[in-house]
Amino acid sequence: MDEGSRKSARSPGRPRHASREEVRAVALALFEEKGYAATSLAEIARRVGVSRTTLFSYFPAKRDLMWDEFDTRAERMRQSLAASADLPPMEVIVAAILALVHYSTADRASFTARWRIVDADDELRAAVALRTAELSREILDEVHRRAPNLDRERTGDVVHALMAIGERATSDWAVATDADEGLDAFTARRLHPFVQALGPLLG
Repeated sequence: MDEGSRKSARSPGRPRHASREEVRAVALALFEEKGYAATSLAEIARRVGVSRTTLFSYFPAKRDLMWDEFDTRAERMRQSLAASADLPPMEVIVAAILALVHYSTADRASFTARWRIVDADDELRAAVALRTAELSREILDEVHRRAPNLDRERTGDVVHALMAIGERATSDWAVATDADEGLDAFTARRLHPFVQALGPLLG
């Protein structure tokens, strides 16, 4: 046996390198295939071909694999709030919600795949509901900071109502068979009559 063969026999070699994006793509495919609850981090690591240490360095918890996209949405919302300083309160709220749902028809297949994973799992649905409530509070806090004369409780009711409509629109867009517009445009149409009806509550 030559030196190279002896080294190979002693060690299986170092796990291959994989990017964060590759790990996440493999994980999402497994979640679709087996379900989120039935897929372990160890199984994801095996499928990718990396060590569990490498996987944990990217995603310390399994749920973190689902949150990159949510974090991107939240950042878009915050950028919208920062850019809308001169807008009336209702327009600030609507712009923030539409920033959260800024997806084109080209994004729909991947978005729908992620949405189905979340919708099928109780833990993920609860986590999304909690994060959505946190984003609603961020919008409310920013609106109230700029317009402290508005009744906070009433403004909060408006924010939560419009966010709920946005969530329903998102679900409908994800499962629609004939969606021919982006999610933001789809949501804007769904929000419009409620914005018109609730507008007087914010003066």
